[in-house]
Amino acid sequence: MKKFIISVLVSFFFLFAVGCGEGYENAESNKDEYYRGKQIAYKGEIKLWNFDSDENGRMPKDFSNQLTGKGSLGEWEVIKDDTAPSIPNVIAQTSQEYFGYHFSMAVNEKEIYDDFELAVKFKGVKGREDQGGGPVWRYQDADNYYIARANPLENNFRVYKVVNGNRLQMDSARLNVNGNEWHTIKIIARKVQIQCFYDGQPCLDVSDGTFQKGKIGLWTKADAVTYFDDLEVRPIE
Repeated sequence: MKKFIISVLVSFFFLFAVGCGEGYENAESNKDEYYRGKQIAYKGEIKLWNFDSDENGRMPKDFSNQLTGKGSLGEWEVIKDDTAPSIPNVIAQTSQEYFGYHFSMAVNEKEIYDDFELAVKFKGVKGREDQGGGPVWRYQDADNYYIARANPLENNFRVYKVVNGNRLQMDSARLNVNGNEWHTIKIIARKVQIQCFYDGQPCLDVSDGTFQKGKIGLWTKADAVTYFDDLEVRPIE
């Protein structure tokens, strides 16, 4: 009986402690040129937003301020940051409203994407209720989109879909998310398949066809003050 209990506990620990890069075949094949073992065929123009030519203290060009949930709109602005991956500017969400269901977004209003590879760098600066953030994609409106976020307070990385204002978790991984350090989130979305990478490691993998195409953007929750830089999108076939 004792051996059975130990075996169950070990299995339970492995199930919930597995992190990024584990449980995936060919974890080393997470190079930009491959997805699920197949070579990625890129198409169209690569877009990069590094915010370095945008005016400080304002929302960057072609982006709008959006909100899901309660409270007022967030405060998004371009600021200087000497630690930025591409100096001098980043885009920052600086509002610290303490509403649990309060999701602030900066959404690009110019581009529409269906299948793509997206990467963005982020730094979780502060927040008592929440920290960190991540990219939004296939955005329809403020109540319908996909989002992947990493949280330094919870040390996890998760992918959600928001449908009619309700956030539904699709996958989660436990990992170390250090605050006040720059990290990279990458998303590969092809048809109904979505794969999410954290600092180069594959972490989350889901299949969902709720949204087929839409806008892209950046997302934070509640009182999270977060900086973002080098938002890049490459359309794929």
